[in-house]
Amino acid sequence: MIIRKRVPKRTAAFLQAVLKCEDATQKVCIRDISVNGALLDAERPLRVFEMVTLLCGDSSVNGIVAWSENGRVGMEFSELLTSDLLVDSLQRGMKVSAPRNYRNGRMGEADGEAATGLQRG
Repeated sequence: MIIRKRVPKRTAAFLQAVLKCEDATQKVCIRDISVNGALLDAERPLRVFEMVTLLCGDSSVNGIVAWSENGRVGMEFSELLTSDLLVDSLQRGMKVSAPRNYRNGRMGEADGEAATGLQRG
């Protein structure tokens, strides 16, 4: 059996976004994306063929729900994303921050004691 690879190739992602639906808006997580669609983690199920708009960073993309099952949604874009828009969406959508207790390159340490409570020797 020959299994064909999906064309165009999807890129794995972990980006917070907003999905505007016909009757509601919800936060979603973009799990992968390509020029013609995306895989989303969603809190609420959606209807197949429902018109939606995906907002990530300063970019928005219109499309339809291709499928929805077990908290996952496949979205098909109404227009192919240009590489510039795709890169811009990914860069602006990324929000990275360090844990609060990260100081001086040491995770979970304060006042010379390790996070486990053991004294340094």
